Amino acid sequence: MRGMILGALFIAAALTFVKAENKTDPQEAPIQITINPEARVSVALTGALPRPVSCGTAADFSVKILNQGFITSRLEAEFVGDTPAGVTLDFHPASLKGVREEFRHLRITLTRPDPTDLTIMFKAHNEVPDLGGRDRVHFVMHCVQTH
Repeated sequence: MRGMILGALFIAAALTFVKAENKTDPQEAPIQITINPEARVSVALTGALPRPVSCGTAADFSVKILNQGFITSRLEAEFVGDTPAGVTLDFHPASLKGVREEFRHLRITLTRPDPTDLTIMFKAHNEVPDLGGRDRVHFVMHCVQTH
């Protein structure tokens, strides 16, 4: 009986994840980017990752940018190494506004429900990547298979 109840709870939770809108409060952005006055970029996970969405649907990550150097160049994002199979990254490399704090959105789409190990690097356009790896964020995510 207990196993049936736990199974029902698991199914209900999975359906909730599939149906829930996947938006995060910008003030609780899971990714925070800090750009220092020399245009060096450092990235950290600072909040909860978005809930898993249906496979083929983009998970929306709010990105908080703290621009200490008031940089106005384009901010870019890309996977480190080879792009994982069945994964797409959508981050519009628009120019920064030169203000101390702004928010952007990063969207990641997975087509396979398996846990996927992701490392994403951020950089200001035409700047050299950070040798210490501070310009990267690393996490594992998965999607929910629907029938």
